[in-house]
Amino acid sequence: MFEISNYLREKQSIVDRALKDCLPPTTTRPALLHEAMHYCVLNGGKRIRPILCMAAAAPFSIAPEKVLLPALALELFHCSTLIHDDLPCMDDDDLRRGLPTCHIKFGEANAVLTGDALLVHAFQLLAEHGNPKLSLELALAAGSRGVIAGQVEDLEAEGKKPDADLVEFIHLNKTAVLIRAAVRMGAIAAGAEEDDLENLTVFGEKIGLAFQIEDDILDETSTNEVLGKPAGADQKLSKMTYPAVYGMDAAKEKAETLTRGALAALDLMRRDTVELRAIADFLVRRKF
Repeated sequence: MFEISNYLREKQSIVDRALKDCLPPTTTRPALLHEAMHYCVLNGGKRIRPILCMAAAAPFSIAPEKVLLPALALELFHCSTLIHDDLPCMDDDDLRRGLPTCHIKFGEANAVLTGDALLVHAFQLLAEHGNPKLSLELALAAGSRGVIAGQVEDLEAEGKKPDADLVEFIHLNKTAVLIRAAVRMGAIAAGAEEDDLENLTVFGEKIGLAFQIEDDILDETSTNEVLGKPAGADQKLSKMTYPAVYGMDAAKEKAETLTRGALAALDLMRRDTVELRAIADFLVRRKF
């Protein structure tokens, strides 16, 4: 039987070591910037995106080290978005992964620059990998028609009447597109054929939406200590969330339906996808 807890711990350890190795040393000038980069990247985290990237490559029997740089690039970009999300001009959070947020510890201007530096470093790693398709994949997911688009509309939607189309757009772009990119980048790095890539795209998008819905639910039902960030922040800011639009029970059912759809896409591949299946189940049943 596949043990998801052991698998996640093993992969998190691999990712954490590689992240530490890929960042400039904290003694490199400017030392403050590099200290902040280490602080924001090496402070825990589930590492879901890099692990999904590696898991998506596993069915194609590629050597794990050939997927590591894209996996790290995904996590560096993700960390950059967290820094910017937490800024006073955005969500104004003072806690991330159980620690003071970057702008609280290093100042607002340095937090902006730290997020910028991590974003650039992510694309440096992809350039070093040498497959331009991977850079394009992350750029499309990250840009004005991806994560940034979702963030802009998320901010605009604060305080507005719950709207199904709007919450779908925000969650698809702010969260699901990067989850989808993580899955696609693992498959692309592994040389997946187009039919497998299409099925993995469906899987990634659906499980990405389910992941964000579960985040919405946990924000209303969990605690600061469990989440490692302020619980109840969505309601405080009148965020556009699935529970706000559909209610808690319907939001839970939506997450379950999306997960079933994601697993159905894997069924079409006729490959061993045990890692992806286990991660999908974990994402909708987690408590943090």
